Amino acid sequence: MATHGQDPLLHSEVRQASTGGYFAGYAASIVLMLAALLVTQQHVLTYPAFLWVIFSLVVIALVAQATLFFGLGLSPAQAWKSVSLILTLPLFVFTIGLSVWMFHSLAPRVMPDTMPGMDMTQQPTLLE
Repeated sequence: MATHGQDPLLHSEVRQASTGGYFAGYAASIVLMLAALLVTQQHVLTYPAFLWVIFSLVVIALVAQATLFFGLGLSPAQAWKSVSLILTLPLFVFTIGLSVWMFHSLAPRVMPDTMPGMDMTQQPTLLE
C-alpha cells in the first residue's frame, strides 16, 4: 500500500477550524436568540417593525453561523463549501415554501366555515 507524504491535518480546510471560532459562533447564536426572544416578549414594536427586527436578527445569525461554524469564506479553498451552500439554499427555500403553502391551503379545506353549530371567529387558544 502506498503512503502519502502529506499529513491530513495540514490541509487548509482542516486547519481553519478553531475552538475560538466555535465558541464565538456559539456566543453569537445565544446572544441573537436572546435578543429575538426579548423582542418577541416585550411587545413594544409595531408589527412591521417587529418583522424587520426579527428578519434582521435571523440574517445576522445566519451569516455568523455560516462564517464561524461552517467556515464559509471567500478564499479558493472554500469553493466546495460555497458550492454546497448554493446548491442547498434553493432546496431549503423550496421545502419551507411548500410547507407554508400546504398549511395555508389546508386550513380552509379541513375547517370550513359552513359547519353547523361552530362559530369560527371564537376559536379557543391553548390556554383555554
